Amino acid sequence: MKNKWIMLFLPAIWLGGACETTKNSSFYVKARNPEELKVHAFERCGRKYKVLAYEDDTVRIECLGKKD
Repeated sequence: MKNKWIMLFLPAIWLGGACETTKNSSFYVKARNPEELKVHAFERCGRKYKVLAYEDDTVRIECLGKKD
């Protein structure tokens, strides 16, 4: 009986944790100019995003909240 409860609640806790970490996800975008960066970030995050890093033609963006 104890094993049954463990097998029932362990996946639920694991899925809850997985959903929690994807809320503030970061991703990479190919952007040659700031206008492309804004378009890609707005499509994925809405108005709430933060630029974490710039590389040659790639930008790392983090969504700060739910999409507007």
